[in-house]
Amino acid sequence: MKISIFLEHLLQAHEQTGKSIEEIFSTAKNCGIDGIETNASFIASQEIFQKQLKTADLSVTQLYENYDWKDFDNDCKMKNHIATAKKLGTEKILFIPPYFSDMKSETIQAEKEKVKIMIKKICNLAKSENITVSMEDFDNLQNPSSKLCYLEEYIKEIPELMITFDTGNFLANGEDVLSAYPILKDRIVNVHCKDRLSNVSSCPTGSGIIPFKTILENLKLIQYNSNFTIEHFDIENQMEAMKKSADFIKNLK
Repeated sequence: MKISIFLEHLLQAHEQTGKSIEEIFSTAKNCGIDGIETNASFIASQEIFQKQLKTADLSVTQLYENYDWKDFDNDCKMKNHIATAKKLGTEKILFIPPYFSDMKSETIQAEKEKVKIMIKKICNLAKSENITVSMEDFDNLQNPSSKLCYLEEYIKEIPELMITFDTGNFLANGEDVLSAYPILKDRIVNVHCKDRLSNVSSCPTGSGIIPFKTILENLKLIQYNSNFTIEHFDIENQMEAMKKSADFIKNLK
């Protein structure tokens, strides 16, 4: 069981504090953080960060990528996504589908079918490289992975597709994380430990209203032993939030 954090949080901590990247990475490691998640296209172009992460003994636990409709007929981004994961030694990638063109019911249904084709394609490409593909409950209702019913539809039709379980995004979309859990539990390969305040803004893990203790107890029942990734994008003090979140997760463990 490992604790990860988004690389973007560490880079934002660097900007907020003026401390060097090396010092920020070292602080993360000293907090008990073992790895990072980040965008595949970004990290692929940043060899200096790749070297600094290796020096700090921070692994890459998952790489996400945002897809566009232009990627429907061109699998170049999918292949690059998988190749970057392979190069950086992670076995997990997160597929974030294109946003709906509009919110008309006929558009939603048609574009969900296109998303299924994209998922099947990336799962097929990833399988030969022993890479696991997941989707998360994305926190924007214009995205085809935003609703529990959408995710349930995908996993029923695509056995290879796994789930990154984001603890805070169900609330943002008006759904309940504990009700979602039993539907998705058999496919969970990664957990984003996102907490929310009552106004749905992000906060350090364990300081909001998400029922983490119950979530962890449920995960223990399925013998989940993979990553817990700290997530609080654009919070005012990333360094403080990182320390609080890491301490909370370590105490829960």
